[in-house]
Amino acid sequence: MNDRPLPAQAGSGLRVVLVRPKTSENVGSVARAMKNFGLSDLVLVAPRCKVDKSAYALAAHAGDLLDAVRITPTLDEALQGVTWAIGTSARARASEAVREYEPDEALATLPDAGGALVFGPEDHGLANEELDRCQALLRIPTADYASINLAQAVNVVAHRWFERQRVLGEGRVREADPVANPAPRERAERDQVERMYQDLVAMWHEIGFTDEKRETATLRLFRGMLDRAELSKREVAALRGLASQASWAANLPPDRLPKNKAKAPADVVEEKSDVDDTFR
Repeated sequence: MNDRPLPAQAGSGLRVVLVRPKTSENVGSVARAMKNFGLSDLVLVAPRCKVDKSAYALAAHAGDLLDAVRITPTLDEALQGVTWAIGTSARARASEAVREYEPDEALATLPDAGGALVFGPEDHGLANEELDRCQALLRIPTADYASINLAQAVNVVAHRWFERQRVLGEGRVREADPVANPAPRERAERDQVERMYQDLVAMWHEIGFTDEKRETATLRLFRGMLDRAELSKREVAALRGLASQASWAANLPPDRLPKNKAKAPADVVEEKSDVDDTFR
């Protein structure tokens, strides 16, 4: 185990993130399922268990994945280097921010690199705040009883991912199928997008667009809208520049607003944020 910074992924790698896993046996079983289907990047978020002998016993020949497992205190840190995260659930979830997909449809949204699968804890699954950090929700269909063991859930989804890679490798996915073969797009990394949301929230408060009581619902609405747009780095920079400019203008006296004065004083301009000014 180590705490080195999480690198951006390369090739067709896919990160598996376990949020607050409860038992070491499940962690070991997850590693075994991952190795069966060609996955190796495992991250634990605030685990409530140790990666101990029980984990290694259940991992069987996947002990090398446990040796390399990364542990982070927050989901945001676990998603460093990720551009598209898929949350998972065995039950329907009502969310304005995240679109729900069947397993194969969800996996088709993953980029060639920079993707992650996020699994919640065994006892209650992902919290709404954690699901907000994802851009898609993969729901595993079940009968009336929808309570899948964590390792079993990883096994099911990892198998579907592996099968999709195998089919793609054999060229059996039709080019014209927009779900099975979506157009590639360079998405901004999640840490950049999260900083954008922080800038937007700060700006909303400054202009009176929202308040502490309504902030969560407002942000969830905008997350859904903007995450569905799959923003690029340039687009994220544009929105951060807009938020910075609006915050700057909100603190100016009316007679010093750009529309009321041809040019703002140099000392005022210099106080603006250091966010990329390409779009100002």
